[in-house]
Amino acid sequence: MNQDKQYKSKYVEESENGSSSISDAPNAESIWSQKKIYRAWLLLCFSTGPVASMTRTYVPAAIQSIAREVGKTSKGDKCGFKGNDCYVKFGAGTVHFTSYVLYLKAISTALEGLLAILLMGIADYSNYRKMFLIGSIALFGVFALPYGALTGKDYATLRAMSALYGLLSCTDAIYQILEGSYIPLFMRASAPKGKVSEDVRREMVLQRGSVVSVMGLFLGNCGGITALLIGIIISYGRGGPIENGYHNFLLAISIAGAVTVIFSFVSALFIPSVRGKDKPEGEILLFFTIKRFIRLLTEIQKYPHAFLYCISWVIWNITFNNFMSVFVLLFRSTLGLGSSDSEYTIYAFMSYITASIGSISWMFLYPRCNANIKTWGYGFLGVSLICNFWGCLGINSSLSVGFKHRWEFWVFEVLYTTTSSAMRSLNRTVYSTLLPEGDEAQYFGLEIMLGVATGWIGSLVNASIQDRTNNDRFPFLPNIILVAVSLALFYFVDMQKGMVDAEKLLSGTEVEDVSEFDVSVVEDLHLSKK
Repeated sequence: MNQDKQYKSKYVEESENGSSSISDAPNAESIWSQKKIYRAWLLLCFSTGPVASMTRTYVPAAIQSIAREVGKTSKGDKCGFKGNDCYVKFGAGTVHFTSYVLYLKAISTALEGLLAILLMGIADYSNYRKMFLIGSIALFGVFALPYGALTGKDYATLRAMSALYGLLSCTDAIYQILEGSYIPLFMRASAPKGKVSEDVRREMVLQRGSVVSVMGLFLGNCGGITALLIGIIISYGRGGPIENGYHNFLLAISIAGAVTVIFSFVSALFIPSVRGKDKPEGEILLFFTIKRFIRLLTEIQKYPHAFLYCISWVIWNITFNNFMSVFVLLFRSTLGLGSSDSEYTIYAFMSYITASIGSISWMFLYPRCNANIKTWGYGFLGVSLICNFWGCLGINSSLSVGFKHRWEFWVFEVLYTTTSSAMRSLNRTVYSTLLPEGDEAQYFGLEIMLGVATGWIGSLVNASIQDRTNNDRFPFLPNIILVAVSLALFYFVDMQKGMVDAEKLLSGTEVEDVSEFDVSVVEDLHLSKK
């Protein structure tokens, strides 16, 4: 029995009056198979959507707009609504106005990494995981509230927006770690009991994981769509001159913050708590977190495929964030800031619609197609390669394609967001099956931590390249290399071996001949594949 099996995860059971309390009952895992608990978690996922959508779309757009307002051309003139000749103060020097947003992304991502290192070691040993989760989501909404008042056109306003953007990014990392750590709990509760074959058990848990992961992302997207619908109503109903158009973005951000705060507190009434593992006596939690992180790295030999998959996922996620950061800013700078703000609102809205369609479609098709889960991954990563390659074509000024026309942005938005959303669901599903029981927050924290600890490098490189070349399409070049690396690592992951290493799906179960399997389970699985 390995070291991780020394601890038995303990979960909550509902008391007779409907409230949630912590229990050490051996069958406490059954609570995670209850539909009302699952629905409460989905409501929590919905609550993160409004501000998450604003952080990815309207907040960078608003910062880009105010940066152009205060920026100057290389000749010292006021910046226009189109073109790349615009620079703003950054530290002791000046940077390209679009690079300014990417530099902010790099800084905030580095801060996320520090928080992730601390949180990933604490969460599994704390009885307050629910409180941390609800609190981080509520703060996520609170930090969005002030944007509606930031309508000035000066550097003080730009700095205030930038500081809030950093706080939003940091709380985003916290809730993602805690939210993702609940997925394995739902998946384990769905594992069939009794004498069932190893392959059948794994396939059923994977299918359950695909549903939980997709529905979590889907409800988050629904929350984002709700906020963006508000943005559309404001943009087309409130109107306003071109130079003040981004003020509509600011109002929509504040409203989204209010929605997130309200729904986070509502969902807190229904979602259960999780009892943490027992902390070794005499250990200070902060120092123990550092020790545990070091111990986690020593477990690479025990769970090599979990770590390999984690690295592949992290690199792909970096490419996704890099692509979307450059893509949305490129949309506005190419089509014109101010004049394209209303279209940008529709564009952002459609992005969440297509993302939802992508993940839901994969959830529906996966159990009904003969293709295994790894084949799906190859397909999604292949589309990422194609989209980044198309962006690289635009580096050559003699070519007429490469995100230089309106139709390209709309076509590739559909292609990229649908497959990327499905890939995110697939990653969360597979990774959950490779984790040792009781260390969910630690390992999901590892994914987040590695992503933010290295993601800032990609943002910094992209900002530096764009700042020095004045070409918004150059960042696609290093991105396509990273996608290729992620695809190569994905190829070497043996998912079946990784599940065996985790030693959680077959715990206490004997595997017998197929003639002695639970026939109904096998038949149900066979029918779902047709």
